[in-house]
Amino acid sequence: MKYFILIILFSSFSIAQTNDKDLEAFRKVEKDVENNLTEEIVKINDTFFMIKPIGGVAGNIGVFISDKGLVLVDDQWEIIEDLILETIKSISKKEVSFIINTHFHYDHVDGNKAFGKKGIPIVSHENVRKRLKRKTKLYGHPQHNYNMVQDKYPDYALPSTVYNSTMKIYIDDEEIQLSNFGPGHTDGDTIVFFKKNNVIHAGDSFVTYGYPFVDLNDGGSFKGFINILSQIIAISNGQTKIIPGHGPVCDINDVITLKNILQEHYEITEKGFIEGLSVEQIMVEIKSELNGPGNITKEDFIKNIIYDLKTN
Repeated sequence: MKYFILIILFSSFSIAQTNDKDLEAFRKVEKDVENNLTEEIVKINDTFFMIKPIGGVAGNIGVFISDKGLVLVDDQWEIIEDLILETIKSISKKEVSFIINTHFHYDHVDGNKAFGKKGIPIVSHENVRKRLKRKTKLYGHPQHNYNMVQDKYPDYALPSTVYNSTMKIYIDDEEIQLSNFGPGHTDGDTIVFFKKNNVIHAGDSFVTYGYPFVDLNDGGSFKGFINILSQIIAISNGQTKIIPGHGPVCDINDVITLKNILQEHYEITEKGFIEGLSVEQIMVEIKSELNGPGNITKEDFIKNIIYDLKTN
């Protein structure tokens, strides 16, 4: 009888989750991922690979092969667990030792729900765990009526090991450096540097789709975002391979280019805002522009910087 009652309770919880109106936007993206996403394997070297999603909203996964097992950086979506596992197995038959979350957004860490059930340890900045423990509304671009709500995660999907500022993990002869450089994309971003491999996974602190999204609802900062790009540049050299949150493998020059463009946008917008200029007047002053498949326009980006300046 007790077993029967548990089934009813679990079923009721599942139905409640499915019918939650707040999660409609999330469910729509999740369904699109389930129906359309495929994976591409990008070899960086003999022990490091990137899993690049195609046809759906998901972050790049970093895969490091050690003698003791695999280390993943981010894990995409629970709904495509079988596809992710199949892709990982085509890289290496070794088991996953642990996972590092670069930040808390669903398209990067929803897979925690799948891997966490298997008892695989998850490591992150402490603010990732805090934010995953509650329902969260991501910052929306008001001009696009963006309304993305991320549900709270079950306990088994939460990071089990967290850090505050920096952390080092040693596995085989690799030193994995985890660094939080303050608010940027969110307030819990981790730059993951595999020192021997000379590979950085930047999460959404560096992206290639055009104007980046900064989650101002969840501790994000445009000034901080630019600072993190500077920090990535500082720990890189000409041979460093840099995995963005979205897009192809890059190098230090790609990060420098993005940083310079964003810095011009920020400094001119800040000056114009102080002087009382309109968005249109500020746009004329900014000579550079970012192009890509992202849905944030130059005007959107300037408006979002102004919102950040007004509220922080």
